[in-house]
Amino acid sequence: METPLDLAIKVPAQEVSAEDVEHVCDFLRGNGWVKAREIEAKLNIDERKIRAIAEHSKGRILSGPGCPGYKLFDGHAEIGEADLAAGRLESQAKHMLSRAVAYRKRIHRFAK
Repeated sequence: METPLDLAIKVPAQEVSAEDVEHVCDFLRGNGWVKAREIEAKLNIDERKIRAIAEHSKGRILSGPGCPGYKLFDGHAEIGEADLAAGRLESQAKHMLSRAVAYRKRIHRFAK
C-alpha cells in the first residue's frame, strides 16, 4: 500500500516594512517597467522579497502575471496598464480558486 509522503514544507513569510516599500517605490519612480533582476542587482533585494514588497504596497507597485516587471503606479502608470494588471491578477485568482475547489471535491470524495 502506498502512503503519501508526509512532508511539511513551510516557507517563512517575507517580512516587509513600510521602509522597504518606500525604498522600492523610490527606485521605481521615473523608471517605467523594471525587471526583478534589475531591482535585485541595484537594491540587493531578492525576487521573493520584491514580490512581497509589491504585495504589501497597497497597489502602489504594479506587477503580476504577464507584466513586464514592476512599475510605480501613482503618477507613473497609465490607467489601462493598472487595469490590465488587475484583470490578470483576477484571472489568475479565478483559476487558482477553481483548482482549489476541484481539490476539495476530491478530498471530500476520498475522505468518505
